Amino acid sequence: MAAIITVCRDDLRLPVVDPLEVRLYKNTASFASYGTKAWIFRNDVAHLAGTAEKNKMHINLAKTQHEPWASAIWVLAHEYGHNVENDLMTIRVHPRWFIEGFAEWVAATVVDALHWQSYALTIRRINVQLARHREFIPALSSLSDNRDWESFIRKPKGGVTAYTFAAAAVDRLIEKAGAASAIEYISSGDFESAFGESLAEFEIDVQKIGGEFERRQQREFLMRKPEWKIGDRWLYEETAPGRKTALTAQVAKEDSVRGRLVFVVKFGDGEELYDKDTLGFIATMKNGKLTTYRDEPNRMFEWPLQAAKEWKNTYRLRDFETKKTDVIDRTMVVANLEEITVPAGRFISAKIEAYNNESGRLMAEYWYAPGAKWSVKTINYGAENGFARLRELRSFKVDP
Repeated sequence: MAAIITVCRDDLRLPVVDPLEVRLYKNTASFASYGTKAWIFRNDVAHLAGTAEKNKMHINLAKTQHEPWASAIWVLAHEYGHNVENDLMTIRVHPRWFIEGFAEWVAATVVDALHWQSYALTIRRINVQLARHREFIPALSSLSDNRDWESFIRKPKGGVTAYTFAAAAVDRLIEKAGAASAIEYISSGDFESAFGESLAEFEIDVQKIGGEFERRQQREFLMRKPEWKIGDRWLYEETAPGRKTALTAQVAKEDSVRGRLVFVVKFGDGEELYDKDTLGFIATMKNGKLTTYRDEPNRMFEWPLQAAKEWKNTYRLRDFETKKTDVIDRTMVVANLEEITVPAGRFISAKIEAYNNESGRLMAEYWYAPGAKWSVKTINYGAENGFARLRELRSFKVDP
């Protein structure tokens, strides 16, 4: 919290909420009884990780304590954004989309200032998600009332759509008029004075967001499964919060695991196993022992790759070191044919997006290039700590 408050004070020039109370609730039942606002139904809080009221922040540990570090930072920064709003407000007439969008802006700028994830990358994820769910984007005015907002976020994909749309709207306001204007609006409640246009005019303008995120006209293309050979080699540079790492992947041999024929790829100090039929990621090994295993291959690519192709990518992931099993359920989408430049050169690539099948949240983006016989760029939004991890191809050597 000290880091969040410092960034908000020094970088964002927001007032310090003092005193600030952070109240932690061990389960959803206690959170429901003591940590929610009057207008939220007490028996309908399972989706909430936290709330803020005046100078109090309420955190539901049942939703946060087992999440990646990024989720905890984001929730705390988001709720502190609400505390700041409460501190600044003299009248409470602000639409809910602005209240939530401003809190998302605070969270995004805090993690950017802490060098955990760039603001540009956060906005990129927002834009891609809105493009995917553009048919569900509501009128901004329909997200103004508290009860309408709560009703919308319970719809399929509603949580992702509402928060990303609100964040995109506030991002547009701040880009046009500056953060000081947003602070002025929170303090005065006068939208036109703060931003130089009426709220009605802005709501009409912001509806263009749906059109801006329409996918580009796709050219027809077909990319077949590459033929891996022993010795094929790729050198990647991976950027994660606080570090850059060079990673070498090399096809070492063919083998079998649990009756499945696989390519064994030496990767760092371990090995990754890929199903020969699909090139789907099936397992990891270290010192000759399985460390993870998937009951079905993780099919980042479904051959042949074609424009607008979609497929389900569902499997159980068993981690033998933690003795934990997770169910991964994603929808994969071939979004575009793109020309992309990475350190290894310029490639024509198929851009694939991976979405959580339940929430609709964008989890990863992959760029596959036939010339390299594998991915040339990956953005993994669901990395171990919850912040995005970028991987780009630096060099490669493959048999044609």
